[in-house]
Amino acid sequence: MRFCIPLSLTLALGLSAFSVGAYADDQLEPVELDLAEATDAPADEAVMPAVTVQEKQEPEDKSYQGNQTRIGKTNQLPKDIPQSLTIVSDQLMQDRNATTLKEALRNVAGLTFNAGEGGRIGDNITLRGYSAVGDLYLDGLRDMAQYNRETFNLEQVEVLRGSASMLYGRGSTGGLINQVSKLPKQVDHYEANITGGTYGFLRGTVDINKTLTDKLAFRLNAMGTTTGSFRDNVSNKRWGFAPTLTWGGGTANEVTAAYYFLKENNIPDYGVPYLDGRPLNVPVSRFFGMANFDYERNRTSIGTLSYTHRFNNDHEIRTIIRQADYSRDLRATAPRFLGKRPLFFDEDSIINRQRQARGGVEHTLTAQTEYNGKFRTGFIKHELMAGYAYMWERAERWNNTSSFTNPTTVVGHPDDTPNIRRGFDDSFRRTAFNSYVGRTNSVYAQNTMELLPHVKLLMGTRFDAMHAMYKRPQPNGPLDRNDHVWSYRGGLIYQPTKLSTYYLAYGSSFNPSAELYQLDDRTANTDPEKSRNMEAGAKWELFDGDLSVRTAIFRTQKFNERNTDLSRPDVALLTGRRHTDGIEVETAGRITKNWQVFSSMALMHSNVDKASFSQATALNKTPVNTPKYTYSLWSTYTMKFHGKWKLGAGIEGVGFRYSTANNLVGAPAYTRVDAMLEYTLKHYSVKLNVFNLLNAKYYEGVYTGHVVPGTSRSAQLTIGMKI
Repeated sequence: MRFCIPLSLTLALGLSAFSVGAYADDQLEPVELDLAEATDAPADEAVMPAVTVQEKQEPEDKSYQGNQTRIGKTNQLPKDIPQSLTIVSDQLMQDRNATTLKEALRNVAGLTFNAGEGGRIGDNITLRGYSAVGDLYLDGLRDMAQYNRETFNLEQVEVLRGSASMLYGRGSTGGLINQVSKLPKQVDHYEANITGGTYGFLRGTVDINKTLTDKLAFRLNAMGTTTGSFRDNVSNKRWGFAPTLTWGGGTANEVTAAYYFLKENNIPDYGVPYLDGRPLNVPVSRFFGMANFDYERNRTSIGTLSYTHRFNNDHEIRTIIRQADYSRDLRATAPRFLGKRPLFFDEDSIINRQRQARGGVEHTLTAQTEYNGKFRTGFIKHELMAGYAYMWERAERWNNTSSFTNPTTVVGHPDDTPNIRRGFDDSFRRTAFNSYVGRTNSVYAQNTMELLPHVKLLMGTRFDAMHAMYKRPQPNGPLDRNDHVWSYRGGLIYQPTKLSTYYLAYGSSFNPSAELYQLDDRTANTDPEKSRNMEAGAKWELFDGDLSVRTAIFRTQKFNERNTDLSRPDVALLTGRRHTDGIEVETAGRITKNWQVFSSMALMHSNVDKASFSQATALNKTPVNTPKYTYSLWSTYTMKFHGKWKLGAGIEGVGFRYSTANNLVGAPAYTRVDAMLEYTLKHYSVKLNVFNLLNAKYYEGVYTGHVVPGTSRSAQLTIGMKI
């Protein structure tokens, strides 16, 4: 015998079952109906005829507003995070044709780029005046290897500013950058794009999403890019793919298996040297490297498995396991003047080609389990997050050395493909092997309590136990280091309406000596550096929520920075202190249905407040690569006329940046203008992007001994197809 239960009674029973401890405004889980049973309705009941959908609604342009995010370790809206957060959306990256993470981050204020240093390659970022080279993440897990990150598999990029060790462990003094991968959806979707441009730019991408069953979906993103450069004989080749399979997306039990692969083969560019404290004034195309000898080869392989169990709408547990393997090999040329400034500088002045030649492999295994739940204790509502994380890291690094020296060149007529002595290439050997093994166990918890209507208090803490072992070639011996550190996060949130948020926030962070896979005799005996961030901010949703606006005033301070003590060669003193004060303003979203905007601005004052005697020249100076201002504005307007036309334009500005701690060398301020024009039909589109429209000469990658020019005027044409 079958019993037919009316839908209204089912909803009433469900409401009663979940009312205890639930929020009054929470929604119920979807009720799954047995359609076969539903057709057994009595004959006298009316049965609605089936409705067949024959056409898909043409989608509007996606917004520049960020989607929900897990950057705070729980799935929430950006306005509910009491900290400065920028989300660079997929639509913004598409409109600006940002093919690399570096290009996507041009939209972020308070962020600048460093040039390759000491053999370092890949994304090298400064955030609020502090290095973020170890603060890069992929889907919430650390991704700190040295490689040039792509955007072909990214849904959005999230930049959380200020100390965040309570959420993510070591690092994050100025903030962190999280890349969010594209995931399968329960809808068939096929997209392909091909782009051609100046300087031999050629790129192809595909995005295929296929529903295999009602619970199983597959997505594949792939990319191939080859390009020259506005710099003579500099080139880049890369390709990658990212298949992802999701079972039970959005249901009580969700499993996702993902793999990411990226391979690069580039001719690296270390730019131009400084002369009289400023970049050497030569045409931006002039390259001082050796294109027939220099190379950069990177390989990235990341496999991820995640499982989410949702007990109900209010409680879930999520586990992620990741294996990541990275390899890199580099031979690059850093241009330098021999000794002091040439006495008689002219086009025949000699430039030394300093060799930067290193390689390494890195392997990480990460496991993380987190619980998120909502409940009440009396009149207080709680949102609890608690987790455990384990990370195993192993790295090997070496130098590529040779008894041969690089040939010199001259300023006016550099030979970027010089004749190489016989045996020069074969003379290179891997030497100075160093190996590193690290293990980190972390436990953390955070509770957000609604104490009064519209008033929430956030409190969180984390404990990290990190053990690092470092082996060096003889006669140097092994080193090891153990650190046990507590981190804290707090915030007071006032939300008088659903469209406005005001907050006060505090967070701490720490930087252990071994965080970048290295130790020496001094740092092995040195406790971690400590930092903190204090911030007050506001977030508003305007135009019925279509436009997000936020602002914040902050102080980020490192109050026991490592310094060298000449009287104690066996230990680095934690006596340094510096801070960055600033204010940020940002908007993202729609002003009208057809008019979108993304803008950001940061004004910063940074200062070294305390330094040891050996670093006295840095005292009361501005830290390296910390401009007083950065800003970015990008806007598009869409109109329909025999199809859909979209016109976009933007401007980016960065203030003067010092390249040395004594503030005697630096890179000038710059302004860059970009533009785009796109024509779209139902399934096809043609888009033209122009970069540095006014052909300004500027420098963006800063380091002590050299600086890398930004692109001269260039254009790219993209033809796309969507089904």
